[in-house]
Amino acid sequence: MANYLNTEVSKTNAGKIRIEIDKEDFESFCNACGLFREEFIKYLEKSEQDHREGRITERESLYGLMDE
Repeated sequence: MANYLNTEVSKTNAGKIRIEIDKEDFESFCNACGLFREEFIKYLEKSEQDHREGRITERESLYGLMDE
């Protein structure tokens, strides 16, 4: 059975959207996006460790990653 989230999506200006999610639905939203997957959690922990140890590169945009 499909679950539906109580959300409101609106366009704020050119190239951007705004998503509003009820607090009660936030966990379901994160689950739907895969934020609770074990693989994602491991990548997040590795990223936090790299940040604590100073192995970070500041970027103006994530598009810069595509050039590497």
